[in-house]
Amino acid sequence: MPQAKAPSVLMTVEPPGSAWAHVETLVRALAALGAEVTVAAVPPLRAGQRLEFAAIPGVELLACPVPVATAADHLARRSAVAEWLLGVEEVLNPDVIHLTGYLHAGLPWCGRVLVGCTPGAGAAYGRLTIEQRRVCRQAFQHGLRGADLVVTPTEAMMAALTRNFGHLHGRVIRDGRDPARYAPAVKEPVVLAVGAVRDEPALPSPIERAAPQVAWPVVVAGEQLDGDGRPLRLGGVSSLGRLHPAQLVPWFNRAAVYVASGAEGAGTAVPEAALAGCALVLGDTPALREQWSGTAVFVPPHDPDALATALSALVGDVRLREAIGLAARRRALTHPAAAMGEAYLGAYRALMAARARNQFAEEGLRG
Repeated sequence: MPQAKAPSVLMTVEPPGSAWAHVETLVRALAALGAEVTVAAVPPLRAGQRLEFAAIPGVELLACPVPVATAADHLARRSAVAEWLLGVEEVLNPDVIHLTGYLHAGLPWCGRVLVGCTPGAGAAYGRLTIEQRRVCRQAFQHGLRGADLVVTPTEAMMAALTRNFGHLHGRVIRDGRDPARYAPAVKEPVVLAVGAVRDEPALPSPIERAAPQVAWPVVVAGEQLDGDGRPLRLGGVSSLGRLHPAQLVPWFNRAAVYVASGAEGAGTAVPEAALAGCALVLGDTPALREQWSGTAVFVPPHDPDALATALSALVGDVRLREAIGLAARRRALTHPAAAMGEAYLGAYRALMAARARNQFAEEGLRG
């Protein structure tokens, strides 16, 4: 039998600061399976990101000409961004539009629309004003309910979207990473966190408040910005600032403990930390429990004392630390990037088949 045609996909990266690692991994997996992918990046691109995608066969990277550096920019300039995205679709005529954010899901797309809800996708919008969040919610509801397929990495996230936005045509596809990039090395006495760690820009995060009570240094990687895109100065921790994903790999491999207990977006790097064999300390949320129960220490998301106690227990017990790190790596290995790519490819083909059936039905009615 002839092999089914690999789909052409237009994939967005949005909102600013949330989905890049997921998109990069997924695009590589899809390209290995023969898919043609065009990535439309809404946030500003860095030179390293351009070089990375230039080296992937069958992948094209486009940069949005509209300046969008923060979630507030994204919302304020959404009409201009939307016009650009629709123009890209008109030129490329892809089989599937894969959106990694909710804001543009309700546009009058010509093709089938998949909304891939990545971990932390809503975190960037949580720092907007009340009126801005109201506008976002209306756009999210209109888009999600009109999408041909909504994909989440967990059942818990799908349930939360359903509670907030009503019944969705949904599917769960686990988030994965490439195991070959992460190798547990000789671990060093370092506690690592990646991503925005503050839920409220003006208030110290739990990890900042817990760090002085922990014997080991606590290191935070990633841009720390307020709602207007200005840099934040963290207290009690060492801040590495923005790092390229390749620069983060050695930190994952070296760090003995990884923390994702605060802001929603902080959970996005857990698969990398798990593959690197870090002992995980995670916020006790339904989505993180679903993915990592039995392989992590869970703490209340906004309790610095509980976080300090959990970190100190791991710092003082090498056997416990190594056992949790090994369990996390074994769990992460069950959801590699290749499996994620296969699952998304299956979702694209299902959308293409549904579109073909609808086209045949319309032609029958016209006849």
